[in-house]
Amino acid sequence: MAKNNDITGQGLSKELSIDTNIQKNQQMDMFSILDMPVKQRPDYSNTVEIYDAIPKYVWGKTREHEDLKSASIIRQCTIRGSKLTVKLRPALIDKGDRTVLIYAGQREELVEDALRKIAVNGRGVHINSKAGVSFTLYELMKELERMGHTYNIDEVKEALFVCRGAIIECYSEDGESVINSSLFGLLGLTTKKDIENNTGAKCYVQFNPLVNESIMNLTFRQYNYQIGMDIRSPLARFFYKRMAQYWTQASEKNPYQPNLVAFLEQSPRGLTKKMGENLRAMRSALSALQKHKVILNYEEVKVLQGKQKVIDAKYTIFPHPDFVKEVIKANQRKSSLKTRSRLEIDEFCNRD
Repeated sequence: MAKNNDITGQGLSKELSIDTNIQKNQQMDMFSILDMPVKQRPDYSNTVEIYDAIPKYVWGKTREHEDLKSASIIRQCTIRGSKLTVKLRPALIDKGDRTVLIYAGQREELVEDALRKIAVNGRGVHINSKAGVSFTLYELMKELERMGHTYNIDEVKEALFVCRGAIIECYSEDGESVINSSLFGLLGLTTKKDIENNTGAKCYVQFNPLVNESIMNLTFRQYNYQIGMDIRSPLARFFYKRMAQYWTQASEKNPYQPNLVAFLEQSPRGLTKKMGENLRAMRSALSALQKHKVILNYEEVKVLQGKQKVIDAKYTIFPHPDFVKEVIKANQRKSSLKTRSRLEIDEFCNRD
């Protein structure tokens, strides 16, 4: 199916011995949610600093094509005050007798979120100083189905290969390269024979280096995974994850205040020439967030050029009380993890 299937069949068993080669890692343990009450575990996962804010997905039919000359998409974004230029390259995927270019899209985002969920449920692993997750294709399909996103095994496998082959390049404002990596650093799948003989045959994904860095530096944040997967609008989902990661003081007195043009330019949707379309997209995303009790209400103030031409819009967004509760939980967990990390460091340093 793909040009770069790193490990299959027996090669997977040799490269990844689930019982013996996985290193225990304190940060990886902290990334899990196993210390939460059992009833709450199905609802939660983690957002990742920087990586989740990068507009790395391509939405719509244009994400699959065969023209190598137009195989790069360039976007701009600002994260924590740092301006980045993002270049996206598609994966080369074999489909029968032809090879197509496929960008990571909404399907790949959902698959990646489901894998991260499996990881926080105790299946996260740390191999050769790299964070990843062990899983079965059946387990991944069932997790997606549980969240209302049904894909067959070929679609799931293709999504995995797309994540392995699609490249993100990020450059800082001074032009220096920040990262050049595929979405997945490594992919190990079992063969068709393994799958037929044993639905429990292990697979492995090594997460992107930015995910690994966030886990090691404890810059991830707890968020309501159930809500994120329930949101059908990809723009609203992007909005939700961004708010969950960065709107850490959400309250009526601390509203979220994005500008239309800046926000859409930094999203996978991008900004279209017709301002009316941009306004409708933003309003639709905000309505979806109201429906899922993420925001309570919002105010929109249009920015005009002259008397009638709309060139931008300013939003003041007020959080729903349920979202405020989620933020408080995430802040408490963040504080608890930092305390736990300091204690474990002190314990290590005080050993004889």
